[in-house]
Amino acid sequence: MPTPTQSPTWRRCCVLVLACVALGGCTSTARKTAVNLDTAHPRYASRECQMAMSRAQWQDRIKHTRMLASPVAVLLSGGAWLLPVLALNAGLDTVDHLEASDISVDCGGPETPNADIAKEVLMGVGFGLGAGK
Repeated sequence: MPTPTQSPTWRRCCVLVLACVALGGCTSTARKTAVNLDTAHPRYASRECQMAMSRAQWQDRIKHTRMLASPVAVLLSGGAWLLPVLALNAGLDTVDHLEASDISVDCGGPETPNADIAKEVLMGVGFGLGAGK
């Protein structure tokens, strides 16, 4: 008779918890953009730029929530929700990248081309498929 630590369910739960802890430190693209702005640029101190940077906090919250909720939803559904969760995450990732581009523009930086955003989102979806989330 297997011990509780040898059961497949227990192992899956441990892997899920470790993955969530490991990925919990990741930040959104909007936050990365806000942190890497040129503080010497004249538009950096503008109200428009400061308001745009404050929106990066929401993208961080969304990213952390979905990083925890996505694997749990897929695991609890027995894998049935894999494609809907991937689609939802792709949509939220697209919004994050568009927000990052807006922050950059509002603060005097370059706009990220839509083709680059699409490529990054598709690479994220591919990684999600490979990771099984």
